[in-house]
Amino acid sequence: MKSIEMHIHSFSLRFQFKYRSDFDVFAYIALAKERGFTGVNISANGPGYRDLGGTTPEHFASVRACLQEYDMACEIDTSDTRVDNLQKMLLVASQVGAQRLRVYTKYEAPLADQMDWTVRDLRAIAPEAERLGITIVFENHEDFQGAVISSILERVNHPRIKALYDYGNSQMVGEDPLQALRAMQPYIDAVHVKDHVVLNSQGEMWVQGVPMGQGLLPIMEQTQALYAGGLRRFCFENVWGYAARFKADKLPTSAPFSTKHSHDFLNGALLPESEALEQEWQAFESGWQWYQRALGSEGFVIERQRPP
Repeated sequence: MKSIEMHIHSFSLRFQFKYRSDFDVFAYIALAKERGFTGVNISANGPGYRDLGGTTPEHFASVRACLQEYDMACEIDTSDTRVDNLQKMLLVASQVGAQRLRVYTKYEAPLADQMDWTVRDLRAIAPEAERLGITIVFENHEDFQGAVISSILERVNHPRIKALYDYGNSQMVGEDPLQALRAMQPYIDAVHVKDHVVLNSQGEMWVQGVPMGQGLLPIMEQTQALYAGGLRRFCFENVWGYAARFKADKLPTSAPFSTKHSHDFLNGALLPESEALEQEWQAFESGWQWYQRALGSEGFVIERQRPP
């Protein structure tokens, strides 16, 4: 049997967070435990730290206590590699007891400048990450191909600065997901498991999130390759209702880029609240059930990993 940890990302239930008064970070942690996850990833972008739901030391202590009560591991998400942001978010992650902090670049500049500025930022923050015992994971977030991520991390060259491989984000820049995985694999320390299709909507090409198991990403091939490379912690992310523009000049011919499927363009944020809530919940439940069955059929067992 192949033992792995399995987190859930709070984006999976973003409309529950947005529209329900009875759903907050504490309800999320409890739900994750009840559904068989071993940890949670929490988006802390924006005002009020979004899904974390608070900005005070007292709130962070309450979240940490809840995680300990349910025996759940935690990762925190931020964006923007600028040092002032990462310093602030490392402290937040430390206070809630998170082991990793996700980040991606938000610079708008020619590629060479983006790379140089990102390397500068990550080198500068690495000693603080090491001091706090938190690993910063740099995501391929719709802008960089896998080789660019690896080049940045090779230049940073620090054990506390690693990569987060997203199963589908390379599609936005016209890179096959398995090609991106191979390029990033030496640095991968975290992942987002999801499912996508590519479609044409009114003359524009989009990458569309769909319930897991209903798209065209090679999910189990990716999962097996990552496990073989040493990864033991995965993160399920329901991306139903999400869409991002295809940015490359040419559509690749590999299977994940096929437009032969039954899905239509859908932006969940434009639906009435009741429909968004119901359809997101259905996508979460069906996708998680699908992934559990797929993992079980290939010998994976989900359980909390303990340090030796």
